[in-house]
Amino acid sequence: MIFRFALCGGLFGLCLSASALAQEGPPRPVQWKASLALAEPLKPGTATKIDLSGEVQQGWHVYALTQPAGGPIPLRISLDENDVAQIHGETFGTKPILHHDTSFELDTQFYQGDFILHVPVEVRHPSAGKQIIPLSVRFQACSDRTCLPPRTVHLSVPVEVVPGS
Repeated sequence: MIFRFALCGGLFGLCLSASALAQEGPPRPVQWKASLALAEPLKPGTATKIDLSGEVQQGWHVYALTQPAGGPIPLRISLDENDVAQIHGETFGTKPILHHDTSFELDTQFYQGDFILHVPVEVRHPSAGKQIIPLSVRFQACSDRTCLPPRTVHLSVPVEVVPGS
């Protein structure tokens, strides 16, 4: 009888462990961080940059902003609807790796390891105070064996807006 309870208890614990592992979800091979290039308070009309850094785990890559037609899903950076800032120019930064991708039979561009992109923005918020610039990053991470489905992460960049003309 004691053996049965021990066996049932062990099996129950094993099921709980498997359930917890199953809930972890897909791997997250890319970590994203965003910050304002200028740490000082900004007036409306001021142009600045959001520094977006990606940290890609070894063995993985993230496709870059520019891809040929029929190729992989490119990286997309956008500001969510807000009253604080708007994109003000082309994103630039770390030069992507150019590689002939046999999966697509095309030359693709991607990032590996650590990289940084600069997103030019213009502050437009008419009232002063602490504000948040909401940023979305849509990307696809792949290894040499598999590609994860495209994913969008949402980041918040704090900014201090001061009165000005």
